[in-house]
Amino acid sequence: MTTHVALLRGINVGTAKRVAMPALRELATRLGYADVATHINSGNLLLTTDEDAVTLRRRLEQGIEQDFGLHADVVVRTTAELAAALAACPFPEEDPSRVAIAFLAGPAPADLAERLAAVAAEDEPVVVDGLDVHVHYGHGQADSRLALAFAGKLGVPATVRNLRTVTKLVGLARG
Repeated sequence: MTTHVALLRGINVGTAKRVAMPALRELATRLGYADVATHINSGNLLLTTDEDAVTLRRRLEQGIEQDFGLHADVVVRTTAELAAALAACPFPEEDPSRVAIAFLAGPAPADLAERLAAVAAEDEPVVVDGLDVHVHYGHGQADSRLALAFAGKLGVPATVRNLRTVTKLVGLARG
């Protein structure tokens, strides 16, 4: 059995796509997953399974649609993959609330770094690393043009977590 972290996109952000974490845990348990847990209220689901990431993603997305009547993209990483993304972060000394990792559901378009750089401010370096995109929002995300345009530039389903959340998820997944 492998521990996976399923990251749900856009859950409980604003008033749309509301999903209670106890209900999400119940869904995952009913689908047959073990060691089910959630972290904070934004769709971070930890579980163990022998299923591959593609099957896990598909089953969770279908279950969410059936149980909650909404679509949420799900991005799945093993504990090792999540830890590798954290270790590869090129901004480890920066304020973890201003550093984010976008976890892509599929391969990044070849020109993704250029697309993001075109809207990024000087203090917003972006590093595309395989299925992960690391961003340092130098002055925070609230007034960032990059943060506003980010999802539209990716060209692939993705979800973003700040460094503090990714660090906590790796710790929880490792037990």
